[in-house]
Amino acid sequence: MAIDTSPVHLSATDRFIQLTRFTRLQRLVDEGAVYVPQSLNLSQFATLRALLRRILPQQARPAHVATALDTTLATGAGHLARPLLPIDYQLGLDELDTLARTRTGFSFADLTSEIQDAILSLIATRDLAARRFNLSIWLNDLKEAVLPDGPTTRGAGVRTPF
Repeated sequence: MAIDTSPVHLSATDRFIQLTRFTRLQRLVDEGAVYVPQSLNLSQFATLRALLRRILPQQARPAHVATALDTTLATGAGHLARPLLPIDYQLGLDELDTLARTRTGFSFADLTSEIQDAILSLIATRDLAARRFNLSIWLNDLKEAVLPDGPTTRGAGVRTPF
């Protein structure tokens, strides 16, 4: 049996459908929906993405930063100033999610941006604390790891209340 190697001619409709599928797939990749976390569990990764949406500049892509951070935690390779300890990030994300669940009944990722900002502000002012360790210091460490100028970039379009 011979294989037909002649070029396939697609109709305009078929080309549109193929382009639409590619666009949808690209959107999923851009949003981080098809990424499988390597160092964090799915809940921690969702919390990290929600947290990064609150602290990164508006032009940044939180899904890409979350993916890069998770990859760096898993491999130990990266271009960050400080060495990253996966356990610190895992515990910090779990504590943040636990605080959100005990205060609101919802995970941090499921909260509205206003409530997320309120929780982060309370943590920053140390009016809301975790049991295991100081989340305020952990949030500053996270900002130093992901923001180009660390936590001092508040006035440069960063959507963080702290």
